[in-house]
Amino acid sequence: MAGRDPERARGPERPARAVVIGGSVAGSLAAAALADRFGEVVVLDRDAFPEAPAQRAGVPQGAHFHALLAAGRQAMDALLPGFSAQMLEMGAADLDSTADVMRLDRLGWSPRFATSLRFLMASRPLIEWVLRDRASHLPGVTFRSRSDVAGLLGDATRVTGVRLASGEEIVADFVVDASGRRARTPDWFAELGAPAPSEELVNAHWGYASTFLRVPDGWDPGFRALACVPFGEGALTPESERRAMAMWVVEGENRWVLTVQGSAGDYPPRDVDDLKAFVASIGAPELSGALDAVEFPEKIALWRDTTNRLRDFAGHDGRPERFVALGDAWAAFNPVYGQGMTSAALQAQALGDQLATHLAGGGDLDGLADRFYAATRELVDFCWSSSTALDHRLPGVEVTRDGEPQEVVAGSADHGDRVAAWASLDPERYVRYRETTQLLRSNAWLQAPEVVAEIQERWDELGAMVTAR
Repeated sequence: MAGRDPERARGPERPARAVVIGGSVAGSLAAAALADRFGEVVVLDRDAFPEAPAQRAGVPQGAHFHALLAAGRQAMDALLPGFSAQMLEMGAADLDSTADVMRLDRLGWSPRFATSLRFLMASRPLIEWVLRDRASHLPGVTFRSRSDVAGLLGDATRVTGVRLASGEEIVADFVVDASGRRARTPDWFAELGAPAPSEELVNAHWGYASTFLRVPDGWDPGFRALACVPFGEGALTPESERRAMAMWVVEGENRWVLTVQGSAGDYPPRDVDDLKAFVASIGAPELSGALDAVEFPEKIALWRDTTNRLRDFAGHDGRPERFVALGDAWAAFNPVYGQGMTSAALQAQALGDQLATHLAGGGDLDGLADRFYAATRELVDFCWSSSTALDHRLPGVEVTRDGEPQEVVAGSADHGDRVAAWASLDPERYVRYRETTQLLRSNAWLQAPEVVAEIQERWDELGAMVTAR
């Protein structure tokens, strides 16, 4: 495939086989990361793969909105060159992340002006299908559907393959678990005699109601994406403290996706009229007005599996060699914050880079997991802290660690709100801030002494901007 380095695929050092558990977004990206360095990459999934972009049973969240951050798009193009081009050919929309988007949060409506910071808008089924299509054409990569992995082969020190529910055993030099937020890795470790990683859960009891919309010919509401997040403390209405919505253009003629969200157990309804009333209760006429001219031709899907879950593989000394968990199998973030696909793409890219460096040293695959987790831990920690910090604002949030309830100490949002307010006052600075939220830029620049000092000096001024809509 164009863009890949043929020299990397040569040489006697190539291990024979890698197995990837899960053939969705993270699994396809993991296969792409491994393809240059293994003679064979086998991707296993319990579900049946559709021949065209379509919702499938194994991805119940696929009917809901999915945000592909700019860094995720960039990583996917690096792993699978031509990804963006194929997406656009199949109808995905290319948006200016500032000019084309109306976003309402605690600071009011975000600034809108033209930038070069662009991202793709598309349905989850299209994103997944294009990734799998491109990965399946890589030399040595094979996707096997209806192949349910029931356990790992090996022992407490090293994984040597997988065992299917059918009884078939597949020997492998390296195994990647990309099976999603329902990954059974702790149970598989226990069967090998290895300790399970520590696990933390943060549940703000979110629920989704989503459907695809039909908009009129020539419809121009003044945006191509509209989003509102829960305001938390200081909301203008009691409902807007915990309710949210987003809608944007996706592939297909006159086709948009709508997802309405409620937290703290305040779940959105399935009935169309009730759903419109739910949106209107947020108190922003622009949100409810956006639904006045659209049609609801499809059923409304509900989903409530939104718990943040972090399994501490990076800090787990007892994990066996030649195995890594990637994507939601490692860290599953509340999907309302749109970090999951991008985090998985960046992890896969790091896996490929660390694999190349590791094998260049002439050793075997032992120690590769250590390299991978060291290279990606900061990314996962950043996504985890930002996602859970926002959920900690919401009433009724529950936190457990290794099954034990933890005292919930609501973190202060004062500093984060003022950083956002400070960034919004200058267009260049705001673009840098958006690059940070899109995971293109480290947040280190926001921790520079001069930035911290300026925010402290203007504390009251910036604080007056919060919830002053």
